[in-house]
Parts: sequence; structure tokens; C-alpha cells
Amino acid sequence: MVDAISSPVLKNETPYLTGAVPPLTPHITRLSKFAFFTCGLILLVVMGTLLTDDADAYTVEQHPDQVTGQLVVSPTKYDLKMKPGETSSQDIVVANRTGKTQTIEFSMEDFEGSGDPAQATVFLGDEDGNRGARLWIEPELGSIVLNQGETVTFRAKISVPRGAEPGGHYAALFSSSDMETTDEQGSAISITSRVGCLFLITVSGNIVEEGNLSPIEEPSFAEYGPLEIGLVFNNTGNVHLKPSGRIVITNFLGQTVAEIPVKEWVVLPESSRRNLVEWNEHYLFGRYTVRAEITYGADGQQVIASQNLWAMPWKIILVVVVFLVIFILLISLLVHRKRSGRRELEMELEQLRSKGAGVIEEPAPVPEKTAPAAGETERPANGLIELNVLFPSTEDARVINLADPETQELVRNLITSELDLARAFIGDGNPAPARQELQEARNAAQIAGLLAEVGVIDDMLQSL
Repeated sequence: MVDAISSPVLKNETPYLTGAVPPLTPHITRLSKFAFFTCGLILLVVMGTLLTDDADAYTVEQHPDQVTGQLVVSPTKYDLKMKPGETSSQDIVVANRTGKTQTIEFSMEDFEGSGDPAQATVFLGDEDGNRGARLWIEPELGSIVLNQGETVTFRAKISVPRGAEPGGHYAALFSSSDMETTDEQGSAISITSRVGCLFLITVSGNIVEEGNLSPIEEPSFAEYGPLEIGLVFNNTGNVHLKPSGRIVITNFLGQTVAEIPVKEWVVLPESSRRNLVEWNEHYLFGRYTVRAEITYGADGQQVIASQNLWAMPWKIILVVVVFLVIFILLISLLVHRKRSGRRELEMELEQLRSKGAGVIEEPAPVPEKTAPAAGETERPANGLIELNVLFPSTEDARVINLADPETQELVRNLITSELDLARAFIGDGNPAPARQELQEARNAAQIAGLLAEVGVIDDMLQSL
């Protein structure tokens, strides 16, 4: 009975126990899988975080850089276009080439444009600019110690606020170090060296690109080149612009004499900035028109300005005028001397005639003679000859006596005057009148028997 009673009980209990195991086993299996998955996910997150941290961590490398006495930062400028709420990371590289170990501090500073065209940017120190972005940028490092030749590469994270105003926003990341140097007296002094990387951030939205050119800056009068031409661009929009273009220079005939490219320059919003362009031309003369054609903005807007320029090398012109005046005075003096010599000869002839010597009132009978060579007049046997035969330009038919010493000296003076006048014509580049004067002087010298003068005149004729 016991067995009969117990057996059913055992049989009934056994199914109950075996029926309880199947419901627990699937739950335990699912919990194990969930725990395993969760642990794996946590492990992946931790490993990803470690890998990300390793990727974002700064690096220091040693390079055999030459000592230049300064810190070097690269790049010097980032020009970024971002949306409100957007983030970005950019690499900054700083190299120590000071020759010494330096402690380098990193800091952010806002900057803005200036109304003074000569001042490109104004850094604001600890102040916040109207279009500042220093609070948006977080450098990975606050400071670092670098030995000579070491280069650090680190990241700067840029986070644009969701409510950021559209347009340009500007900040600079400065790398600063205190360096020792010596003054003129040899005393040690400490100076702070700063190099920066500029961040020009354009936040998308209502972008206004507007600007204009001021009148061209150039001298109204110039003597020589090269000349500096100043272009001042005024940015009246809400984002930085990069104007560029060309300068075309024409002369008073409208001909293009120069075309000079104008490289782009950055002009911040609500500011003006000058760009100097050089015209490398030395000799200038007359009136020129300088025309600047400048393009800016995404849509290629163009602004044009023009200005007139007068150029004249007045010192050279003054020297030429003085030379011409001196030359004209010299010619006038020589002509005056020749005329004076002729007047003196006429006066001497009058005196000789009054004395009854050297000159006779009427022409004497001309003796028979052989024909002279072509172009020459033979000296008369008795020494008597008409003055206009000797010097046709005098148109004087009176007879002189070449045998008289005083008359010979007067003839020699007239020949000398004609030689001086011929030299003046040669210097002026007029060979024809010079040749005429020389031929007349040679004929007179040949007739008067002045052989030395004949040789000088022949040499001058050959040089023509």
C-alpha cells in the first residue's frame, strides 16, 4: 500500500519538477545573452572612446629645423563656412625655431576691421567683438614646453551657437612665449613673441556682400616711375570680402600702355583696407588715365574707379632747353663775329683807301691768265682782286690788294670766322650750310696763299 500510494505521488511529483525546468531555461539563456551583449557594447564604447582620444590627442615631433629666432605657426588662416549649431575641428601646427626651449601659451582673441585703410585688423585683447568668435573656439592645449626644433600638432574645436548671427565672425588663436634678448647696451631684456592663426568664420543665413572703391590714390604729377597706386576698398556688408582685378593705364592717345594685375586682399565687414600696386615704368611723359577694375563677392560684382596722372621729366627737359638756348646764343655769337669781322674789314679797307694803299677805286686791267682748276679761283699776279670774288657772300665789288700785310690779316680773320660758323653748323647737324661756308673759306685761303688754312679746311670737308 505504501508503495502503491508512494508511487503515484512520486510519479505525480516528477512530472511537476520536470515541468518547472523548461520555463526557467529560456529566461536564463536570454539574460545571459543580454548581459553578454551589454558588456560587449560597453567594451566597444570604451575602446572607441580610447581610440577617439588617441586620435584627438596632440603630437610632438622633432625636426632638424634651422634656428630663425622665432615661433612658426601653420596655417596662418582658416576661412570656414559653417551653419548655426555646427561644430568642426582644425589642426594647428606650431614649431619652435628660437634656438632655445620655450614655454608656449595658447589663447584666443577677437579681432575686427578698421576704418583706417592702413590698419588691416584691430585685435581686442580680453574684450568681446561685435563679430567675435573667440568664445566659439576651444584649443586642445592651454600651454606646452617645446625644445628647439620640436613641432606640436593639436586641434582647435569650433562650435557655432545655434542662435549665431549670419555673416562673418572673427578670432585669432595666439601662440605666445617670453624670449630673452639684448638691447643696444648689451643688457638682457625679456620680450613676448606672439604668432597667430586667424579664423574667418562665415555663418550661413542672410549674407550681405556690398562694397565700393575710394578714389584712386596716386600723385597728380610725377617726374619718373615706378609709381605706387593705392586702391582702398570699403566693405559695407556683413561678411569679409576678397576683392581683386586689374589696373589699366592708357596714354593721352587712348592707347593701353600697361595692364597690372591686382591680387586679392581681405577686407573685413564695416571696414576699409588699402592695397598698393606698383607701376614699374621709369620714363613717363604726358597725361595718363589710371583705371581700376575690381571684382568681389560670390556673384562677381564689379566696381570701377579712374584717375588722371600727369608725368613729365622736367629736369631732363630743363637741361635740353638750357642746351638749346646756349647753342642758339653760340650761333648768334658766331654770326655776329662774322658780321663784325666783315664790318672791321670794310673799315680797314676804307682806311687803306684813304691812305691810297692796298685798294684802288677802279678795277685794274686784268692780265691774261691760264684757266684755274674747276671750282677754284687763281690768285691774281698783281695781288689785286675784287672782294666778292674772294668772299661771294659779302657782295662787295671793291678791289683789295692781297700783297698788303694788313689786308692779308683781315682776310685770315674772315676765313677764321667762316670756319667757326661751319663748326657751329656741324654741331647743329646741318652739313649743307657748313659745307658752303667751308668751300668759300677754302677758295679764299687758296687765292690768298694761306696753305695752313687750306689743309685745315680740307680735313673738315673730308669729315663731312
